[in-house]
Amino acid sequence: MRTLFIAALAALSITPALAEPTARVSGGNIAVRSGPGIGYATIGRLPNGAEVTLDYCTRNDRWCFVTDTGWVDASWLVGWSAKMRVTPPDFLGPGW
Repeated sequence: MRTLFIAALAALSITPALAEPTARVSGGNIAVRSGPGIGYATIGRLPNGAEVTLDYCTRNDRWCFVTDTGWVDASWLVGWSAKMRVTPPDFLGPGW
């Protein structure tokens, strides 16, 4: 019985963590903005080929928030499968 318990405990401790969603910059020195839109200030730049971790993207997948960096135009990011929407696509709104 003790061997079974130790084996189960070991299996729990070696399960892989969920991978961080990533994308790659494609197309040059892209602007990092303070908000999701061209009306927001440019606060930095990301070089072509940089791999970035994404926190979330707007519902229309137009802008994505790069972890600890800022907002970038999603059309410059390769890895659409890594982009997450702010609102789930099946959300019907409050009271539904």
